[in-house]
Amino acid sequence: MQLPPQVTYTEIERSGRAAEPPDCNIPVLRHDPLTAYRKVGLIEATGSVYATEEDVMPAVRRKACESGADAIVILTSKSQTTEGLVGYYIDAEAIVYDKKPPIPGGHARAH
Repeated sequence: MQLPPQVTYTEIERSGRAAEPPDCNIPVLRHDPLTAYRKVGLIEATGSVYATEEDVMPAVRRKACESGADAIVILTSKSQTTEGLVGYYIDAEAIVYDKKPPIPGGHARAH
């Protein structure tokens, strides 16, 4: 029997956003976005020795949704065996964009 992933969230600063439902469709980024953003929290998750990223990521996403973040930036995602941990490990940042990304296609003009 596989245990559910263990997740911790450490707030860096308030997101200023309302919490989203735990099943929100939050984007998962593999590198920093090209637009201005703020780091609002750190998320660490560990799964059992046989877990994969697909097993652990839903718990990371739930925690980010609850924080009101706009996206998650994955810093580390790997299976590891160390003195203190055996299993799958994800280290991520919860971020909010300074402004919502602009809508592609140009600027609206007032007449």
